[in-house]
Amino acid sequence: MTGSLDPDAIAAAADLLARAQHAVALAGAGMSKESGIPTFRGEGGLWTRLGEPPLNQYETFARDPRRWWERRLEEAQQPSEFGGALEAAQPNPGHVALAALEAIGVLGHLITQNIDDLHRRAGQRSLTEIHGNRHWMRCTVCGARWPREQVHIDAADLPPRCLEGNCDGIVKSDTVMFGEPIPFGALVACERETDRADCFLTIGTSAVVYPAAQYPVDAWRRGVPLIEINPEETPLSELATVVVRGPSGAALPRIVEAVRARRSSAEVAR
Repeated sequence: MTGSLDPDAIAAAADLLARAQHAVALAGAGMSKESGIPTFRGEGGLWTRLGEPPLNQYETFARDPRRWWERRLEEAQQPSEFGGALEAAQPNPGHVALAALEAIGVLGHLITQNIDDLHRRAGQRSLTEIHGNRHWMRCTVCGARWPREQVHIDAADLPPRCLEGNCDGIVKSDTVMFGEPIPFGALVACERETDRADCFLTIGTSAVVYPAAQYPVDAWRRGVPLIEINPEETPLSELATVVVRGPSGAALPRIVEAVRARRSSAEVAR
């Protein structure tokens, strides 16, 4: 697959990124798919095969949090196909390359739609998980978040309560349910970083889920160059300055290598 990538597109993407001071990326389910996690939509997707989950998930949780937690503990005894894939998944070369772009001062922030924790595990630091993180928990009142192993779950005393001070809010999984508002802090961070972007990458996203799909459009409207990395065409393809047709695990390592070469040459020329 690596050999089929367009070298001109790789070079053009590297040229834009090498000049960037604060690039921002939006990552979607295509990146997780490359780590063996099934997507929801499209050919072979979980929802395509099994149907979409109920749209009132958050309403069900809010109506009876104790019963929701009881069901969650029951389901944990027999992990679903998706849950099993999430537990087994490892960061792929695309995740590692994004963390490298951050480490060399090119990528200022990553907005991810994925809940699998693979970006963190690859070393990403400046990160907004707009749909939450399956491996974390969140207070529904104050918004505090913790790795799930820090939250003690007592089956005899459900639902669990907030660990912060005197909050005592109900704790749920950090993943955003159908019908649940995206946490305000995550939206603020995404908008702030989009406003700062001088180059915007979209990676493995179908660009049909909002509000995430709006951020690259907002950047494009400001005249910010847009780089799309995706094996498939998306609604953003016609807006993109550069389109790299291929999987992130093949494309991003080559782009990082090219960016490093350009920055090294620029340093020598000074």
